[in-house]
Amino acid sequence: SGKDSLNFLFMGGSTALIAHGALARPADGPEGYMRLHPFLMGLAFSLMISLGFWMYNYEDLPGEWIDTRSSRRKIHGFCQASGAALAVAGYFMTYQAHQDAGEALFAVSERFSEGETWLRLAHIFVGYVCLVGLLIQVVVGILKYRILVDDDDGNDGEWSIHELIGNAVFSLANLNLLSGLWLWKEYSIAIRAIISLTLLTSLVFGPRWDGTRGFLSNEVKKGRAKRRRGESTENTFGRSEI
Repeated sequence: SGKDSLNFLFMGGSTALIAHGALARPADGPEGYMRLHPFLMGLAFSLMISLGFWMYNYEDLPGEWIDTRSSRRKIHGFCQASGAALAVAGYFMTYQAHQDAGEALFAVSERFSEGETWLRLAHIFVGYVCLVGLLIQVVVGILKYRILVDDDDGNDGEWSIHELIGNAVFSLANLNLLSGLWLWKEYSIAIRAIISLTLLTSLVFGPRWDGTRGFLSNEVKKGRAKRRRGESTENTFGRSEI
């Protein structure tokens, strides 16, 4: 749908701008590691985890193979696992940068960021909360996946806390991504504003906020429609051959 296309467009735009701002000026040593931190976190939360977050709600993605719960679940799991791995790698870049600079992880560094001290401390601690929540979410997601596969989707309500944790981590992580964007001094004001606009716009055009469930609410109806189209095509070809 057009709304989903806008979601894809602005999601990709925000990710590309974060990457460009982070990698535009190469650097060595601690600064080089720190530049990889926003790059990896942008890939993790602005792209992969966002794709996984919306995957069950996009209305009509290309290909019939993707219009089943099992296919959407596999893509969701791949996106979330990839995003979690990227986030952990992004944290490791911060860890390595502080180690090389001889600075404490939980201390506010004038070398890498600017802004109010309390806001920078909040970014640090919220980041750790998001990482812990993300790891918990991965474990709960694996447990839920195993139950759904074993029961052939017959126990979808089991481990329902997975959705609650996911919503909380997704919201908190994107808020922290925005705060880090405005705290990191390597981004110009214009780039910060544009990235913020594209990131927030991608969220505004997310397929859940209008009260519909996209693919989840239309799964049965869409499956029937595609089957009817397939039967119609077969009948047409059959008549042509005759």
